[in-house]
Amino acid sequence: MRVLARMVDARQEVPLSLGFLSEQENVSVRYLEQIFGKLRVAGIVRGKRGPGGGYVLALPPKEISLYDVVSVLETEFLPASCLSESRECFPSAEEDVLSCPLEQSCVTRPLWARLRDLYYEFMKGHSLADLAAGRV
Repeated sequence: MRVLARMVDARQEVPLSLGFLSEQENVSVRYLEQIFGKLRVAGIVRGKRGPGGGYVLALPPKEISLYDVVSVLETEFLPASCLSESRECFPSAEEDVLSCPLEQSCVTRPLWARLRDLYYEFMKGHSLADLAAGRV
């Protein structure tokens, strides 16, 4: 996020090298290569090869939500997999559906559901432009 916020502050038409971004934000180039590969595939950044090459944001910063970025780089935010999109716990043998036997009576499920909703609302409601401007 710091690296992308730095890119917002830079002029959009000037590609920034991973070496420069690495130095500015104290993140290894190797790590940035992995991250930027994913961000490029997701259409968040665009790369330019050759001398003067580097990366630019593929969209205006106000059109890139924080959720867009995090959803590319992180697997799941929630500690309760019953609320995740993958719902990987407790496969039902009877049906082709994933379910938890405690789903209807679990006292913590509403807590995790509320946190999920707040997280999505916040992350989808704020952009890279907001982050770079200190409005987050």
